[in-house]
Amino acid sequence: MNIREEIDFSPEKLQALAEKLSAHFWEQPLAIPVRWNGRLTRSMGRFIYGIRGGKRESLRIEMSKYAARFIDREIFIAVLLHELCHYHLFRQGQPFDDHHPVFEQELKRVGGISTNTVQLPTKVYRLKCRVCRAELGYMQRFNPARYRSPCCHSEIEREETWAGSFKYEGSILKHSKVRISGDSMNLQ
Repeated sequence: MNIREEIDFSPEKLQALAEKLSAHFWEQPLAIPVRWNGRLTRSMGRFIYGIRGGKRESLRIEMSKYAARFIDREIFIAVLLHELCHYHLFRQGQPFDDHHPVFEQELKRVGGISTNTVQLPTKVYRLKCRVCRAELGYMQRFNPARYRSPCCHSEIEREETWAGSFKYEGSILKHSKVRISGDSMNLQ
């Protein structure tokens, strides 16, 4: 199964989906943009708010294009519901932080995914001695020009690889009113 074909990266469709979910679960319009962010690699989405003139205001929701390469539509919608929970609780003046009981209750109500339920693979570098080819371990960030190998005191080579794999347990939306079948999404 090619997951990339399952998620449409059209900004208009992303916004329309978020508006449809918002209207269905909260019966309120979505007053902020929902965008793709190609630089988000450590999270699947985020709700962004700011403080202007001493007043908090919601700015936007960003969804990770990177994460969308690994997840299917069911998980993607659950992540979008998670970010929409942040937004709507923020607007209602209720606690909207991850792991807060009010937030977790809202996630259960709509069928969103809880924080850190899904793990994504991470890009790392495999380090080797250039002379004797000894394995030196793995690091996420490494500048080979600044270090020498401990075995031969020679240059260190780095090879990009992936650590971990995509993991999640069970059907995330099984208690939700969202049903995905074929190319459509139905709200019950």
